[in-house]
Amino acid sequence: MKPKVFISVFSIVILVCFYADVHAQHVKVTIVADPGIDSLIEADKIQAESDPSLQGYRIQLFADSDRKGAQDIRTKFLQLFPDIDAYLTYQQPYFKVRIGDFRTRIEAYALYKEMLQHFDKVLIVPDKINLPKL
Repeated sequence: MKPKVFISVFSIVILVCFYADVHAQHVKVTIVADPGIDSLIEADKIQAESDPSLQGYRIQLFADSDRKGAQDIRTKFLQLFPDIDAYLTYQQPYFKVRIGDFRTRIEAYALYKEMLQHFDKVLIVPDKINLPKL
C-alpha cells in the first residue's frame, strides 16, 4: 500500500472510530429506586438545615459545678483572645467552658499549646462544632 493511501485509510478509520465513540456517549440511564430513599434524603436535608453542626473538637478550659468560676474563665479567655469563640455550657452537674471550632485534633493542637500558658486544666475534647464561617 502506498503511504498516501495508507494515511488516507488510517485517517478515515480514526474519524469513524471517533464518530462512533462520540455517539456512544449519549446513553439514557434510568434509575429505579425505592421511594423511601427520597424521603430519607429529604429528612436528612431538613435535619442539616435545623442543626448546622458537625462532629469535631474544641478545647476545654474549665469543667466544674461552680458557675461563677466558669464565667470568670470565659471572661478571662475572651479578654485575651476576643477573636475566638468561647462557649459556656451546662451538662449536669458541670459548667464547661470550651473554645474554638476545629475539624481535627491536629487543628486544635496549636491553640491547645498556647492555652497551656494561660490556664491550668486544658484538654482537647470531641464536641459538636459550628460550621466554618464563609
